[in-house]
Amino acid sequence: MAEANATTAEKTEAKAEKNPWLHAYHNTVAGIKAFSPCIKLADVYGDGDYKLLIADADRRLKMYKGTTLLSEQAVLGVPVALSVFYSDATRPRTPSIAVASGPSIYIYRNMRPYYKFTLPSLDVSPDETKLWGQLAKCEVDIVGAVHQLNVLRSNGAVLTQRSRGFLAIDDMEQQAEFVSRYMDDPLIEHTSVTCMTTLSKNMDEKDAIGCLVVGTEAGQIYVLDQQGANITTKACLPSTPVEIVVNGLYDVEYRLIVSCRNGSVYTVKNGELLKSVIELESPACALLQMEKSIVVACMDRKVSSFHLKGKKNWSMTMPQDVVAMEALNLPRTKHSRGILIALRKGEILLYNEKIKVTSFHLDSLLTGMVFGQFGREEASLVLVHKSGALTLKILQRNADLEGTSTSAGPPPEQDIPLNVPKKTKLYVEQTQRERDHAIEMHRHFQRDLCKLRLTTVRSYVKVIRDGQGPVSYATGASIRLNAKVQGLGPHFKIQLQLQNSGAKFAADIPIALHYDHGLYRIPQSLLQIPLLLPGVQYAYAIDVESISETGAADSIYIFVCGKDSCVPIVSAVVTMPLSDVPCAMY
Repeated sequence: MAEANATTAEKTEAKAEKNPWLHAYHNTVAGIKAFSPCIKLADVYGDGDYKLLIADADRRLKMYKGTTLLSEQAVLGVPVALSVFYSDATRPRTPSIAVASGPSIYIYRNMRPYYKFTLPSLDVSPDETKLWGQLAKCEVDIVGAVHQLNVLRSNGAVLTQRSRGFLAIDDMEQQAEFVSRYMDDPLIEHTSVTCMTTLSKNMDEKDAIGCLVVGTEAGQIYVLDQQGANITTKACLPSTPVEIVVNGLYDVEYRLIVSCRNGSVYTVKNGELLKSVIELESPACALLQMEKSIVVACMDRKVSSFHLKGKKNWSMTMPQDVVAMEALNLPRTKHSRGILIALRKGEILLYNEKIKVTSFHLDSLLTGMVFGQFGREEASLVLVHKSGALTLKILQRNADLEGTSTSAGPPPEQDIPLNVPKKTKLYVEQTQRERDHAIEMHRHFQRDLCKLRLTTVRSYVKVIRDGQGPVSYATGASIRLNAKVQGLGPHFKIQLQLQNSGAKFAADIPIALHYDHGLYRIPQSLLQIPLLLPGVQYAYAIDVESISETGAADSIYIFVCGKDSCVPIVSAVVTMPLSDVPCAMY
């Protein structure tokens, strides 16, 4: 028993040694409400002591030094993104902290409010501006204004938030109160910030001067100057950006890789939107850059790697939803690179490309994660829980992050010899015959193959010309016919479904029915279809009465004919069921 316990203890110690993460700190009452875009690690005072910055959903900017809440500042809105950048080259190197909320970006220096930048307003439709001016002057009533706004929206105009709120009100008195409240204010449409990051200006260093890159709800990407006061570059995307990663330098050459809500990843190179687009199977929830590739985590639990030009490298599926994804880069070693993936139920995975290196599990749900230097320790992992708790993990300095794949190398079946049968006399003769007559045998094979293809094409053309195929292009329109019978008898109903799948419309299409007049009675055996528009499905019903005393059944042939041709465009055969014969009453 003692030996068994010793063996178990040794296994436990070996397992603990394999886990490279050291538990440093856990605060269950931190009360943090933040996601990964609102969590950063930065050297706020330029003294080499990195602090934890959190833009809390309670409209507070918090700064932690180690385990202590060092400072706290108010934010004039709910933050959506947090970024740190250097705006000048003065010493000591103190960065600026940018917090995005709504249409504004609040910039802090030394944890004090410094500057506010507001995104430019969007263009408003002149007709909408004119309409609100008429409402202010009482030149149009509320009913007419609602009608005109609905007409503008149906014509494709993008209405402002004021007009959308006005149309959402159904009560006439509330509409009048809404108009009187805003009638004197100018009609301005603001957009909101959805994501934000930092692009280095001319040097690829940790404390180099950088520029803010901002994505908006209107599908626009803005690159600000180093002071964060003016827009230097603008790009438009087909959808709303969700996350941005940068590559390169602004003054040399740079790329902005942007994941959008429509499930696509776009690339902006030097301010120009490239044509290469990465189409994802589901919307992206995390985006990461690793050297010359990008890693995308999607909502269907798939994590995929792509080259910067769009070629897919690899893909893998996670057991749970992905909450956050961070790059593990250690400055002290050039080869310590990995991908940290935080799953919904508290599991943290470390991958070296597709190879799993290590993992550990927490007891609560996660909302955010950031990896980097915290304090004097350069390999710190900060985790934020849904309950508001804060956890700090530290990577061991002697941790082995070179993952080994169990599937690497040739499979074991490669060492098993194949059961090749012995060469018989017949096999040797056939092989020699093929060598001697290789050219002649190849020519015979090609001739027979051409004959088979020709016969197949002739049969297909014959089917089309005879009107027996499901689709025909004889009259320039491709018509699909589907027929089914309903009923038990003696009264039946044949349901016809016609669809013109071509690009041109078809007009004056006759439909003829051929049947045994001794078994069935059809009031209208010839239908005239006036028009078949492309892509529209038409349904017709044909009444059929069985007049056979024995309930016998036969087939009914349906022919869709052409306007100027005696050959049917398409035909169908309806196999009628046996008809129920009503019992005689004595």
